[in-house]
Parts: sequence; C-alpha cells; structure tokens
Amino acid sequence: MLFAGKALPDANDFVESAISNSRNVTVAIDDADAKNQFTGKMAGFAWQRTSPVSARTFVLQSETAFGKVDEAVLFFDENYYASQFEALTIEECSRAHDTATIGYQYLTMELLTRFEKSFLINPAQEAKVAPGKLVFVIKNSLEEIDLVKNPSLRNTAPCAGPFVASAAKAFAAFAESVAALYGGKDYVSVILVRADNANEVMKKDSDFASWLCGYLDSIDGLKSKPSLKQSVSWIKAGAKAGGLASLFK
Repeated sequence: MLFAGKALPDANDFVESAISNSRNVTVAIDDADAKNQFTGKMAGFAWQRTSPVSARTFVLQSETAFGKVDEAVLFFDENYYASQFEALTIEECSRAHDTATIGYQYLTMELLTRFEKSFLINPAQEAKVAPGKLVFVIKNSLEEIDLVKNPSLRNTAPCAGPFVASAAKAFAAFAESVAALYGGKDYVSVILVRADNANEVMKKDSDFASWLCGYLDSIDGLKSKPSLKQSVSWIKAGAKAGGLASLFK
C-alpha cells in the first residue's frame, strides 16, 4: 500500500495500523534531502510534491521495495493542513498550492499509469491480476464560513483558512473526475471516502487505517469490481463492509 498526504513521522499511526492489517506500506518523506527509510514492512521515500519526476520515482521505488503497488491511498486532511497555511499572503498561496493540490495530481497520474501497465503486462495470464485500488480520502474540518454561520463552533476544532478550504474542494472535485473517467476501467477500482471531525473512525489515523484495510479486503471478495456509478459515490468512513456484496453486485 502506498500512502501519501501525510509524511513521516506524522503518518506513523496510519502506517503501523496498516502493517498490522497485513500490508506492506510505502510512505512519503517530504524532505527531499532525506535518506530512504526501511523498517520491516515499511519503506519511506522522499517525495517532492511539486515535481512530476519525483512522483514517478516515488511510485517506482515503492514497486521495487515490495514487488508491486496494488493499493494507493491519497489522504487529504484539512486539520493537518490548517495550521500550516493560516496567513493570506502570496507566499502562502503558492506554498499551499504546491503542497495540497498539485502533488496529489502528479501522483494520481503515475499510479494510474502503473496500474494499467501491471494489468496489461501479460494479457493472456492464467492468474488474472486484480485491479489496482486508488483511494481518495478527504477529512473535512471547520472552515471560516462555518464560523460565520455558527459562531459557537469557534475554538472547538482547527479551522481551515481560504487556501486549505479551496484546496480541499479542488481535491474532492479532482477525485470525483478521476472516478468518473477511470471507475469503469478494468485495471483500477477508484474508491472515494469522506468524513468530518465528528466521525469516530477518523479521529485516530490508526482506527481509520484498520477500517480502510478491512473495507479494501472486502472488495477483493466481490465477484466483480465496483461499477462506474458506484465509483463516483462517496463512502462514509466507518461504513460497514458487510453491505458491499449487495452494493456492488
């Protein structure tokens, strides 16, 4: 599983939980000069979000580390970004765009390319390769408009400023468009997951990772991959996987 959106050490809780749920995990290190990290079933690689070359290298290194990348989770956490981009300045605008928008898009394009190549590497293969899973996750927080509508919410949770709020909406729109374009392809299942601060599963990254791994495992047990219409629908984090058989039949 490739995990991007939170870098080490902030991603540790998610990574450790995913490993305990039978995953090998590759994760980003935002420092371009940092050395690669290898610890058992975890590998950390430098990822420069503004570079399409770095996105490709991250994916290829992940493949090399564990033999394949068959699951990728792109995680946008408004709370995580809120404290990083508070000022309304030109510098913050540029940095927020680089950090919270374009990097996800570069990485998505590389992942889709690798999923397709892996699926088509041997069209006549006896053991059919399962479609890759591309998961877009957005955890919404309070935004300034929410405080105007309900002032009592102030100081109850981190509040996303204009750059983070707009980046979150761009991420969601991008995810939906990718699902619409690729959800019907044989080589990839696109899964959209959404939650807010009140969602119990999303309060701890470890709990979310455990739920998500179980949800993805349930998709593996289906007779067919999710349809295009199902791919463009947002799933609430914590939804019971037991309903998948009827949902995706």
